[in-house]
Amino acid sequence: MAKKTNVGKLASEKTKKAFADEISSLTILTSEEIQTLFPKKADRVELEELLKIINLDMDDKEKKIKLVENIEKVGGAIIKIGKKFIAGVV
Repeated sequence: MAKKTNVGKLASEKTKKAFADEISSLTILTSEEIQTLFPKKADRVELEELLKIINLDMDDKEKKIKLVENIEKVGGAIIKIGKKFIAGVV
């Protein structure tokens, strides 16, 4: 894998920050929490997939079916959010 240039690294960090800011405006998580929980692009893709399913215009039973069908795509995000929730409760 090619190494990022300094410009590439700066662009990547700005993209991560913009993603975190946008997601934090839609959730109770802060931008910093989002960046910590979802540092890699693959993590952010999982989170996006999860949010898409949650926001579908269908009842919760149908959403559960979608989650089960797509568990490979969203499982990591569910675990990370669950761990964050448990850490805040326990």
